[in-house]
Order: sequence, then structure tokens, then C-alpha cells
Amino acid sequence: MILVLAVLMLTTVMLSTAYIAVEGDIGLSHNDLQQKQALSAAQAGIAAYNYNLNQNPNYWELCLSATGAAVPGSTTETYSTSPVVASTAPSGTTVCSTANPVGTMIEATTLTGGATNPAAGTFRITSTGTSGSVSRTITAQYKRSSFLNFVYYTDYEVLDPSATPGHPTDCATHYSSTPPFRDSNCQAIEFVTGDNIKGPLHSEDTLLVCGSPIFGRTSADQIQAPAISNEGTGCPESPTMTGTYNATAPSLTLPPSDAQILALTQPTYHFTGATTIVLKDTTMNVTNPVLGWVSHNIALPANGVMYVSNSTTSTCSETYTPFTANTIYPAMNGNAAGSNYDPNCGNAYISGTYTTPLTIATDNDIIINGNVTPTGQTLGAAPSGTPVLGLIAYNFVRVYHPVSGTPPPDGGTCYASNANGSMTDPYIYAAILAIHHSFIVDNYNCGNALNSLHVFGAIAQLFRGPVGTSGSGGTGYLKDYNYDDRLANIEPPYFLNPVSAAWYVQRQTECDVAASC
Repeated sequence: MILVLAVLMLTTVMLSTAYIAVEGDIGLSHNDLQQKQALSAAQAGIAAYNYNLNQNPNYWELCLSATGAAVPGSTTETYSTSPVVASTAPSGTTVCSTANPVGTMIEATTLTGGATNPAAGTFRITSTGTSGSVSRTITAQYKRSSFLNFVYYTDYEVLDPSATPGHPTDCATHYSSTPPFRDSNCQAIEFVTGDNIKGPLHSEDTLLVCGSPIFGRTSADQIQAPAISNEGTGCPESPTMTGTYNATAPSLTLPPSDAQILALTQPTYHFTGATTIVLKDTTMNVTNPVLGWVSHNIALPANGVMYVSNSTTSTCSETYTPFTANTIYPAMNGNAAGSNYDPNCGNAYISGTYTTPLTIATDNDIIINGNVTPTGQTLGAAPSGTPVLGLIAYNFVRVYHPVSGTPPPDGGTCYASNANGSMTDPYIYAAILAIHHSFIVDNYNCGNALNSLHVFGAIAQLFRGPVGTSGSGGTGYLKDYNYDDRLANIEPPYFLNPVSAAWYVQRQTECDVAASC
């Protein structure tokens, strides 16, 4: 009997111990489940806000919050969302104001004291999810879709009409396999084996592929285009999609002009007529006809904006094509001014080094006639720090390439040779936007090959612009285009956004329990 009682007592102790242990595990498991449910509820709040923002891109201006909203399909989980006041909001601001949504919600370009704001152009909201006694809060930072999100953007995947023999006028049509077809005179450009897009890409048009070009560096790079095709050429279509292909990305449309930048330009930095700008770290040398062709050394603008306008008293008479570029050059680099050169045209000739964020915009073209880099930049290395440059032209952004001899007037084989001022392996560290035409090389089909055109930044253009020709008798440049990852967070001052650009979540983080969001 004593032995039986001892066994029963030992069994009871063991069962009690097991029960206590299991009860503790049940508590831990229940808490873990509520933690996950609370986080899921917080994410549901972000998803609900995204839905409203997609329905109305200006939804954020309403400064709306949600309190204790039920998570669809759940009776125990809720979420609450609220806008976060911008760090650059007026002093004393504690809530988003519908009377001043931009000032109270959108992060400004500069912080107090003048430093560049790395979050410029973004806004934030918080979403707190609850499940039982547990709550978790996440912050989502929103950024408007931008040309700066991509190393390469085009609206039309065809050669710019100005660089197309016959200069067809109806090339502004996206490819379709059914009528109405694009004009057969409009030359679609292929991505071919050897092409390597080192960053995210967006095109409004079908990407023509022949062979095995590489799109993207990692899966984080979005490759956005409605379709990929060989467009009936019979060429093998086998791209290497290192990035993530997206055929349903929101459309991005180029703005009609860059006039809004002119409104931001201080008088000292508003130039008229053909203007040479040599950047010199914190200053620049500026020469143009209004200044009597005398070089003026001035500091870079405090708000980071310069603008070059056409003459207001005389009409700009230049008609640019890359095949007639020699007739419209100013006198520089030992070459005489061309016969059709018009100093009344709002062109900016740019080279040099810069130490602060800067945007240069023009009524006509931007012509790059020397390396353009941050001060102290190691050529070929990724840029760092905050100095970023924006180059925005109403028409073309061009790479200066004069030739000796007479190029054929409408393309074709060119026997002219490279002249003084031609650049071998030029480096351009900038975000480039050609609103009505292309990023292009003057006389790209003439002279001996000049190695590679190295761009670290972003390129956005209406039509594709050629920079050289391939083959044994190649001319101009090979492409070395590299995305500047800083542009995902830091923009050149007042860089233009797409028309009706959509907002997207740029970053999402959970708030520390002990810290304020």
C-alpha cells in the first residue's frame, strides 16, 4: 500500500509539473499568435490606405485618420492609421492640415539649417494593429513615382524622328501587333546580346529584344514594360531577366515642359541665349551673349536651380538633327561657329565638377562638352554623399561630338572624322531628362569609335536616341549606363515628376516599442 501511494504521489507531481509547463507554453503561444495578428492588422491598415491612395492620388491631402477599423474577415483584430507631420513642417505643427497639406505632410527639399533632406518629396503614415491586448505599429513612407526610379525610361522605343531618315512625323505611337501599326519608317531599336541594363527600367512601349540582353542587377530592380517581343523579326527572344519583370506597372507620362522650374529661378541664375557653364566645385564660370561673351565667376545658386531661356526678342532659328550638328556649333575647342548657329537659342553647354545639389534646365538643348562629376569623384566608381545633378532640356540632352568634314545630311555612311572637342570615355554623373526628344550624341554615325559613354544616374527621354553605331566600323560610343541608387532617396532640386504620378510605399518599418514613430 505504501508503495502504491508513493507511485500515485509521484505521478500526481509529474502530471502537475507537465500541466504547469503546458499552461506556460499555451500562454506563450497565444501571445505569439496575437503578436502576429497585430502586425498583420497593422499591415491591413497600410493596405487600406494604399487602396484609397490608388483611387485618388490626392487622398493624402485630406489628412484623414482611421480609428479602430475592423480588419476584414476578423472579429478580434483592428487597425488605426494616422498621417505623420513632416519633419520640415512649420514650427509648432502637430497635425496634418488640409489648409496646408504640402507644408505639413510633404518633406521639404532642405532641413533647418540648409542641409539637404534625404526624405525630400515623401510623406509618412503610421498604422497600429491590435489583437487582444497586443498592439504593433508600423510606419510607411510614401514617394511619388518618378523618372528617378529608373536608370532608363522611354515613352517610345523608336529612334528619335530627328535622327531617322525622312524624319517621319507619326512615330509617337506605341507598338501594336494589330492595326493601327506604327509607321514602318519609324525605326524600332533592339536590345541585343551584350546589352546590360544596370538598374531598374520603365518603358511605356514594347521592348524589342533580339538575343539575350540582361535586364537588371538583382531581383530588386523592376523591369517595367507592357510587353517584350521580337516584333516579328524572327530573331531569338531570350532576355536574361535578372530583375523582376512587371507588365502592369502604372503608366508614367512626361510633363509638357520644364517651365515650372523657370518660376523657381533667381534672377542671377536665369540666363538668355547660348550659355556656357563650367562648374568649378562651389562656383561656376558663365559665358553668353547677354554677358558680352565675358566669363563671369559666380557661386552656385542657393536653391540649386538654374535656367537658360531662348531670347525674348529674337526667334531661335536652329533646327537640330544629329547629322547637321556641325552647322550649329558655337566657336569652341578650336572649331569655328557653324553657319546655322544661333546665339539666341536657349542652349546650355555644360562641363565641370559640383559640390552641392543642382538642377539646370533649358528652353532648348543641353550639350555636355566635358566630364560632369561630383567634386573628387573617382571615375567609374559609384557616387556617394548628397551632391546630385539634374539636367532637364525641353528638347535634347546632347553629347558634344564635332567632326572634321561634312556628314551626310540625312544619315547613312559618314566619312567625316572626329574633330577637336570629341571626348573619349566621357563620364556623366547626372539625372537626365529630355522632355520632347532624346539623349543623343551629335554626329553619332561619324568618326572612329570613342570607347564608352559612362552615365551614373538616370536617363529619361521621349524617344530613344543613338549614341553610336556597332560593327567593325563602329562609331561613337558603347553604352555604360549605371543607376545611381541615391536617386531613390535624394533628388536634384525640384526635378520634374511624371504627369499624374502614382504614390507607392518606398519604405516600411516597425516602430520601436520604446520610441516614438
